Amino acid sequence: MAELLLAIGFLLAIAFTVVNGFHDASNANALPVRFNALTPRVAVGMGAVFNVLGALTVGLVLTQLIPFDIPVPISTVGTVVIICTLVTAVAWDLLTWWWAMPASSTAAMSGGIIGSLAGAYAVGLAPDLAVHGDTVWQLVLPIIVAPAIAFILAQVLVFVAVYLVRHQAPGVVKRRSAVVQATGAAAIHFGHGIQHGRRAIWVFVVLLMCHGLVIPISGIPWWISVLVGLCLGAGTLLGGWRIAYTLSSRVVNLDPLRGAVAQTVAGSLLFIGGFLASFPMSTSQTSTAAILGAGTLQRFRTVYHRTLVQVLTTWAVTVPVCAVVAGTLFLAASPLLQLGA
Repeated sequence: MAELLLAIGFLLAIAFTVVNGFHDASNANALPVRFNALTPRVAVGMGAVFNVLGALTVGLVLTQLIPFDIPVPISTVGTVVIICTLVTAVAWDLLTWWWAMPASSTAAMSGGIIGSLAGAYAVGLAPDLAVHGDTVWQLVLPIIVAPAIAFILAQVLVFVAVYLVRHQAPGVVKRRSAVVQATGAAAIHFGHGIQHGRRAIWVFVVLLMCHGLVIPISGIPWWISVLVGLCLGAGTLLGGWRIAYTLSSRVVNLDPLRGAVAQTVAGSLLFIGGFLASFPMSTSQTSTAAILGAGTLQRFRTVYHRTLVQVLTTWAVTVPVCAVVAGTLFLAASPLLQLGA
């Protein structure tokens, strides 16, 4: 049974990583493609390369930033916790892609882990309630803080950018904005590779540890990093253009200059945060918040409030919905664990 659970966990981890690359590709590609800074083919190709580089960087160089302090039981129970979390996160990613909503895979994973651990405690398969207040804040708070910083920073930088180009010809501003958008897209993809790469590596390592292997942080097998990078790259090549349309046209009206500001803010936060901080950051929410910050406070109405409400509602319900679904899945699977014990 343990071997079967490990195989299921690995297949789901691969599926989640591919779906995440597919789901989140639009965060970086939406604006450069809309403003013709990049063609769709070049955008997804570049995104795949930088996602692979980001995953390899975190797996081979920045292993100290992989969050191994998340309290998942290192046992068969932990394997089932991971499986329930992955099933929930994959389903939520596909559902929000179908809705064309830029939802957070990070929040889906956080909610799934919280719900699964609570389910394990409820049926006596965990000795204590592993989901303490500190754990919840560690998983959820960065999902709130990073978008808030992106929104405010983008608003401030728009005023600076408009002042700096006030005497330049529109054609010059458009060309320079295109360069900035393409560069920002590369930074967002690289930051996404780091951010999701370390979560995916964590999943693979925890699954192996639950199977009985001892893997120190400094000795993570190189093939896991390569596998994660290739899965992210393959998913990115699929594009996920439904969400790109929402980000570029349905949330807020942008011009090329404001698009360049949004790309700069999101790329900088994800790139720098990937190297300096171990807490999770949501690529979707950070990029969307930067787009909103850059597009608001214009002289005419630019925000599509109906779409904005839908996006914010999706963000608000992601953690509780995924927690309930993952917890329910664990409770459904718990009789098998109790029989196995």
